[in-house]
Amino acid sequence: MFSLSRYNTFEEISAFIHSLTRTSFSGPSGEGILVDHIVIGQTYEENPIHLIKISKPGSQKKAIFLESGIHAREWIAPAVALYIIHQLSYNPSRSTAVEQLVADFDWYIVPVLNPDGYVYTHNKDRLWRKNRRQPSFGNNLTDICHGVDLNRNFGYKWGEGTSTDQCTATYSGPSPFSEPETLAVKRVLENKNINFLLYISFHSYGQYWMYPWGYTSTYTKDVKLLEFGAKIAVEALRQKYNTDYTVGSVYNALYAAEGVSLDYAKGQAGIKYCYTVELRDKDQYGFLLPQNQITPTCEETMDGIMTLVDYIKALETK
Repeated sequence: MFSLSRYNTFEEISAFIHSLTRTSFSGPSGEGILVDHIVIGQTYEENPIHLIKISKPGSQKKAIFLESGIHAREWIAPAVALYIIHQLSYNPSRSTAVEQLVADFDWYIVPVLNPDGYVYTHNKDRLWRKNRRQPSFGNNLTDICHGVDLNRNFGYKWGEGTSTDQCTATYSGPSPFSEPETLAVKRVLENKNINFLLYISFHSYGQYWMYPWGYTSTYTKDVKLLEFGAKIAVEALRQKYNTDYTVGSVYNALYAAEGVSLDYAKGQAGIKYCYTVELRDKDQYGFLLPQNQITPTCEETMDGIMTLVDYIKALETK
C-alpha cells in the first residue's frame, strides 16, 4: 500500500503515478491543477521512466525540472520527489503558497530515474548504486561489474577523470548518454518547446545544497546568484527542524565529479539555476535513513524549495 511516510517499491510508485494521470485537481482559488504522466524512456529491464508534469490550464510558463533516484540506494530522494508531487497536485493543506508554485511555473518531476537499480535495491542488494546494464565482456561474472553510474554518464565534460572500469561503482559508461535513463533526461531538457529555468537533482546523503561545477574547482560566472539562492534555501529548511546544510560547489564542497547531471543542465542544456541537493543525514545512518525521518526530510526540503523558487521568481520579474 502506497504511503508518503515509507519507502515504496517501484511497483507501488508506478501505481500512484498512474492514479494521477490526466487528473484535474482544484486549488484554493478554485482553478484547476493539471497532472500529466509521460513515459520518457524504457530501461534495459523494460521498466518505464516516469515523468510527471504539474501545471495550470492556460499558456505555457517557464519550467522547473526535478530529478531523483538516479542512484538506486538513495531511497530518500524518490520519497522527497513523491512528496513534492503530492503537495503540488493535491495541495492537502489548501495552501495558497503551494498553489502559487504551480501558477507561476510548470513542474516536470522524475521520481525514479534509475528504476532497474531501485528495484534491485529492494530485491537483492540494498546498497546498489548503478543501473543494471550488463557488462560488455559477458554475463557470467561477479555482479559488481554490471551497471553504469548514471550520474557520470551525462555528456558535459564526460570522461574527464571518470572511471572506465566496468566493475567500479562510478563507471561512466562506454560513451556519453549511452544509457536510456540519461538519454531520456537529455531529450526532455533539450526540448525547444519548454523553457526550463530551474533544475534540481536530489541525492543522499550528507546535507549539502550545491551548485556547479562538479568537474572543476573554478566557479560559474553567476556563482554569487546561485550561492545566494542555495543559502536562502538552506536557511528556510533549517527553520523547520534545525537541520544544517552545507552550501558550495560540488567540486569544492564535496568532491570532483565529471559527467554529472548538474553540470550538463548548466553547461550544455543552458538552464540558469541548477542545484544538486544531498538530503539527510550526515553520517549516522547514511543511505539507510530510517523511515521515521522521511516526513521531516520532505517537509523541510519543501520549505527550502518554496523559498528558492520565490527568490528566482523575484529575480526573473525585475
